[in-house]
Amino acid sequence: MASPNKLLSGIGISTIQDSFSAGKEAAQKAVASLGAVKPSLVMVFTTPRFDLKTLIKGIRSVTGDALLVGCTSSGEMANGVYLGFQAGVSVLVLGGGTYRFGAASASQIYGDLEKTGQELARKSQECAGESPHAALLLFVDQLAGDLQQVINGVYRVTGPNVCFAGGAAGDEQKFEKTFVFHNEQIVEKGAVALWIASDHPLKTFVAHGWKPIGIPLLVTRAEGTEILELAGRPAATVYEEQIGIAPGELAIEKFWGTSILHPLGLIQYDGSTIIRVARSKNDQGTLRIQGCVPPVGSAVQVMAGDIDALLGIAENVTKEALSFNKDAGVLLSFSCAARATIFGAHAAKEAQIIQQTAGDIPSFGFYCCGEFARSAGVLSTHNATLASIAL
Repeated sequence: MASPNKLLSGIGISTIQDSFSAGKEAAQKAVASLGAVKPSLVMVFTTPRFDLKTLIKGIRSVTGDALLVGCTSSGEMANGVYLGFQAGVSVLVLGGGTYRFGAASASQIYGDLEKTGQELARKSQECAGESPHAALLLFVDQLAGDLQQVINGVYRVTGPNVCFAGGAAGDEQKFEKTFVFHNEQIVEKGAVALWIASDHPLKTFVAHGWKPIGIPLLVTRAEGTEILELAGRPAATVYEEQIGIAPGELAIEKFWGTSILHPLGLIQYDGSTIIRVARSKNDQGTLRIQGCVPPVGSAVQVMAGDIDALLGIAENVTKEALSFNKDAGVLLSFSCAARATIFGAHAAKEAQIIQQTAGDIPSFGFYCCGEFARSAGVLSTHNATLASIAL
């Protein structure tokens, strides 16, 4: 029998069409790896094509009342397998070990994101209990607005000593409706937080692979999740000039096909960049940013990258995460749906690289529409980036 101090993990996937059967099959495969140890946490990432309530019932028919969190996504990663759009469901179960978990969720969070972050952090911590170290995993509706506001609320409770990870729930890039899961609840327009109480330090590692090609530009007007002006001029006009496109040449309906290849890099005090992707533009020259707009007064640069450069960071991020926690029982990774879109026919390679690098350590994660990662500082929202944490 496994030592109670060893974190055990099991991962299962299913591509069955029937919702209940898919959930049950994935959960059975996952739980089989725990042997006689009961699951203490269940994590679920899935295509939104299922009847989600029925899917979760199928999972909980196997895992019982073990704490469950998760969300709909835009692709899943499970032990080196990539599940693309409409493919299926992936389930992770954890058992044994010294971690203690607590979760909290909220629905209808639009318009009150900072307060939501505070409440989720407090409630999930209360459920997990006090500990010398901790991490917070957060899954939030991608359409909620400026997701950095949620992080700001969380930070007011956690301070600088708790790392963040997770991402924005997806709907396979339809940008219409996403869901998060908390036990049997299917939460719309909401968020779920998982507090991980730990006896040892935890840390999230992050990288993106993009390189600057444009000059630094000052954000001079921004509202909500939109940049109105760069350097005092319409944002879309300035952005397109930086990538060599004449004003009016790029049609609105074709904008995403270009902007996904040229995100903005928000310049940090140390010269590094945090990525922001412009999802769309309008006739007034406004750029709509996915998840979190660079604040007025910040500097951004237009970036570029290719498949090799974006895939190239996966090995190092995985190595760093596992080196930090040498007794890890699982590696959690959160990548961006935009990255998978760019990879195209090579989309399966990122999951394969992560698992090959992890070796015998199981790997699990999903493709987000905005990634969360912080080990220092407050700004913790990313686009087109890979974040990993080892437990």
